[in-house]
Amino acid sequence: MDIVKLVQKAKKRDDEAFEQLISTVRERLYRTVYSYVRNEQDALDIYQETIYTAYISMKKLKNAEGFASWITKIAVFKSIDFIRKESRHFTTDAEEMFAVLITPEKDDVCIHSMDLSEAFSYLTPKVKTIVLLRYYHDLSIKEIASIMDCPEGTVKSYLNRARKELRPILKEGYMHE
Repeated sequence: MDIVKLVQKAKKRDDEAFEQLISTVRERLYRTVYSYVRNEQDALDIYQETIYTAYISMKKLKNAEGFASWITKIAVFKSIDFIRKESRHFTTDAEEMFAVLITPEKDDVCIHSMDLSEAFSYLTPKVKTIVLLRYYHDLSIKEIASIMDCPEGTVKSYLNRARKELRPILKEGYMHE
């Protein structure tokens, strides 16, 4: 069944349809939350809060096709709120963050993933979030702008800045091989 029909049914409190929607985003949603809080129990709690918030807020979802980015936005903001409440800072250990997100299939992919993880640590928290949403969740500039509550031009600027900052770091890493 397609997302639009599932969202329509879930808005009418069809629990089975809602569960099917969640199953389409479950793993990525959990990994996203975990990449922020880096603690399994906290991640599970935030994940559960995200699901609950989405369930009670389904009627507010205007664009049914945007369900995945809408629920990701909820998860990202809940994760950030948790970090603020706990007086923690965003992770600067990108290797740990990406270890959760990247599951390499070959040894050479693993080496490049570690290089990327190390390079990622040089980015600011906001830029990290935008890069994560763009390249891990494969969201459009428009969807990221909506999630981050900023103009599309700002998202493009951050992505461009990230590419410029990562390029020399990654080139240097590849020269050592």
